[in-house]
Amino acid sequence: MLANAIYAITALQYAGPHIVGAMMGLMDTVDHEWDLPPAPARLNDVVDKLVEGDRVISVFADESGWLACGPEVKVDVLADSSETLALAEDQPGRSLRDLPTY
Repeated sequence: MLANAIYAITALQYAGPHIVGAMMGLMDTVDHEWDLPPAPARLNDVVDKLVEGDRVISVFADESGWLACGPEVKVDVLADSSETLALAEDQPGRSLRDLPTY
């Protein structure tokens, strides 16, 4: 991975209320460019990146349509012991439900 690059999620895929996938790419957060454009990734692939210690962030379109880095993503464990994704911090207008779906 490049020094300034982190994984970024731009959209989510759901099966009912559960996240099953994410559009994830490798983003250079200094130049705000994609080193590897977003592509579909299964939920367990995203979880594996987080468990391996990689940083994963959310990315939202700002008012002018540009991509703006949002809060970091973390693994969350549901009551039934299944894994899902959550944001490390809550910000107004910046929840996982605010990301587009695919």
